[in-house]
Amino acid sequence: MSDNWRSEQAYNAAYVSGTNAGVAVNVKRTGTNGDNPAPDILEDWLTETQVNTERGRNELAKGGNQSITTIEIPLTDTNTAPGLIGLGMLIEVQDITGDWQALCLAISITAERSKVLQSVQRERHY
Repeated sequence: MSDNWRSEQAYNAAYVSGTNAGVAVNVKRTGTNGDNPAPDILEDWLTETQVNTERGRNELAKGGNQSITTIEIPLTDTNTAPGLIGLGMLIEVQDITGDWQALCLAISITAERSKVLQSVQRERHY
């Protein structure tokens, strides 16, 4: 297993709006006062409250301390965990220090003699 650390700006608010029509939404991270706003998000297709709110949540979720972790694990059949891990899957990692979740960013599969391995690149947020 290997880790590559990266730190992104930890915004706690985002203003999201359509450019010519629609609604404007100020999305704020729960438990904060919204005093560290991300750059405004203005796009033509952002015209509904629910869509704008989700776009703001996605922007806020990108920030903070993160690591890209690569792990090599056996490729098992569909009846045995973990099975084939796919791109974009949310993965639960059971660790001795506590369970955590990660997003699968990339996968490669190699076969040697009687074993098949999958190398999984995961994005973890702290």
